[in-house]
Parts: sequence; C-alpha cells; structure tokens
Amino acid sequence: MAAMLKQTTKSLIIDKLKLPKETISELKNGEGKIIELEGKKVGVYKKGDELFTINPVCSHLGCELAFNNLDKTWDCPCHGSRFTYTGKSINAPSIKDLDIITLEN
Repeated sequence: MAAMLKQTTKSLIIDKLKLPKETISELKNGEGKIIELEGKKVGVYKKGDELFTINPVCSHLGCELAFNNLDKTWDCPCHGSRFTYTGKSINAPSIKDLDIITLEN
C-alpha cells in the first residue's frame, strides 16, 4: 500500500513538474516517450514516418502516463489504466480516451 501511495504521489505531483529532456528527433521507430514541446508535455509514439501524439495524463484521475515499449501502450502507474499508442482506452478504470494533440508543422 505504501509503495502504491508513493507512486501515485510521484505521478500526480512530482512528474508533472519536471519537463522531459527528450526531443522528437531522438525518438526511434516503434518507440514512445513524453517530450516537451513549447513548454507542454506531449506523449509521442513513432511508427514509421507517422507520429501519434497525445496528452500524457490519465483520463481517470490525472496521473502522468508512462509508455510501455513492450506492449506499445500508455500505462497509468496509479490505477492500472492502459491506452493504445493512439490514445484509445483499453483497460479500466479509465473509460475515456486520451486527448489527441495536433502538432503544428
């Protein structure tokens, strides 16, 4: 229980304050990461020449998501919600899809 509370606190508060250092140009094919674009965090998954971009915040209670490179899903460390790399909800407790972010060219 203490470990879960610690992870939830980290995801809800601490991780939201940190801006990631990775950039889109560093993203490899088949890889997903949270990057910083114009001062905002964006979840990005690269599939070939296509980029899939989402708001990396769980639609259940707002924890910051982490990309699972093995399953190619965005996973919530707080309550176990999971989303496809396109942002579709696939595992409860979240039932709402993630917000899609449109990148400006």
